Amino acid sequence: MMKTKPIAIMLLATLMAGCTEDVERQAQPYLERAEQSYTTKQYSLAKLQLDSIKLLYPKAFETRKRAQQLQVRVELDEAVAGKQYTDSLLTDTRARLSPLTAQLQLDKDARYQDVGHYYSGRHRAEQQVGRSYLRPQVSEQGECSIVAFYRGKAVGAHTLRLTAPDGTFMELRAQAEPYFTTDALGRTERTDYAVPADAGIASFVAQCQSLPRVTLMGQSGNASLPFGKHEAKALEQVCELASLLRLINELERQSDELTRRIEFFSNIHRQQAAAQ
Repeated sequence: MMKTKPIAIMLLATLMAGCTEDVERQAQPYLERAEQSYTTKQYSLAKLQLDSIKLLYPKAFETRKRAQQLQVRVELDEAVAGKQYTDSLLTDTRARLSPLTAQLQLDKDARYQDVGHYYSGRHRAEQQVGRSYLRPQVSEQGECSIVAFYRGKAVGAHTLRLTAPDGTFMELRAQAEPYFTTDALGRTERTDYAVPADAGIASFVAQCQSLPRVTLMGQSGNASLPFGKHEAKALEQVCELASLLRLINELERQSDELTRRIEFFSNIHRQQAAAQ
């Protein structure tokens, strides 16, 4: 009776070996398809086949080992291709900056400012002495805003409203309480209004049959501000520049992330090669 135990163990081992070979054989077509997809640079399809091996054949250890090696090559090559595309797009987008920035003035004093603002040269303070006016501007980081300078009695403005001839309007909320200054010519109230990226304010102005009416709405009443063709043009320019700057910032972020991915998978790939 005792001799049957070794025989049973041998039979069990043979059965398990046969099951393992069968599982490896079933998983093999997925690996082959993944290799073919990798060769033709269809990285998403290759990863789908590799994921199927992990999910369907967890005991196909040899195939899974080869699949993990291929996964690293897929991730590495995909990151390299993605960075090449992103950097190419980044170069093209940066080239579009110069024609826009050449039409605007950068207000920045490196001694105390980390971020400067672009705005139309027509809206320099020295050219607007004693006047109420709007100054569309965009930061170097792509944050668009409109600064309202109002000469007169205090309004305590909290809302900037642009009203089209047909009565439709768009409103912007003040970022902070108004800032007041007084000089020999009188009192000036300054209020800054952020322009959200999805506000569409430049499109709103462009679609108006004539220039919109601008109103400061405040705690102490309302006040009108001039809005002419120069303000409309400046608003169009800074909104376009803001879009480009935001796109550049996002592409730079993606490029940095892809660089980190390339370094990560390159290290793993070297380790795998050294272990073979």
